[in-house]
Amino acid sequence: MLTIALRRTRSPRRTRGFTLIELMVALVLSLIIAGAVLALVLAIIRSNRLTLQSTRLNQELRATLSVVAADLRRARGVDDPLSSALLVGGNPFGPMSTANANCVIYAYAGAVDGPWHIVRLQNGRVVLEGAGTTRPADCTAGGGVLTQLGSDQVEITELTFTPTTTASTPPLATDENVVREITVTVSGHLVDDDTNLASIPRTMSQTVYVRSLGSGI
Repeated sequence: MLTIALRRTRSPRRTRGFTLIELMVALVLSLIIAGAVLALVLAIIRSNRLTLQSTRLNQELRATLSVVAADLRRARGVDDPLSSALLVGGNPFGPMSTANANCVIYAYAGAVDGPWHIVRLQNGRVVLEGAGTTRPADCTAGGGVLTQLGSDQVEITELTFTPTTTASTPPLATDENVVREITVTVSGHLVDDDTNLASIPRTMSQTVYVRSLGSGI
């Protein structure tokens, strides 16, 4: 009985908690870990945005090239090849102008606002201009219907047309030699407030094979 009484009267053991220093150390470690996790999440988000925007830029340039190439492939097209071959001078849409590396002038039957078309770089955008029934003297011809190829989210910095030509008989003007193929090159970058994104350029090229007209005249 005495032993039981002593146990009941003995004071309970004091529970030891965390000290202030331990709490501060734990808090600092938690903040460091949270900061590292936050930095990792932000880096992943930024990386994903860079990937998405780069993909978008590639798609924009590829789409622009595709539209230009599709229209160029129709150059020199006529409704009736046999009748055109019997015309004096041959195909009226035969000569293509590539004298200006940043512009191409061509024509084909049934072209919208044509038959003559001009593709050129204007104010950071690739534009197609329907130049009417008379062949433009140069790439600065105005007054035609302009169609912008591509969106405003991409600025085009370079557009070049590099032709492969063969001499015609009799020789035509320098810019009217027979063009068998044209390599179209386009360069651009995104229009974005993020300078890291806006400073990433892309360049794409595509070779377009133009229909053959024999002498090409």
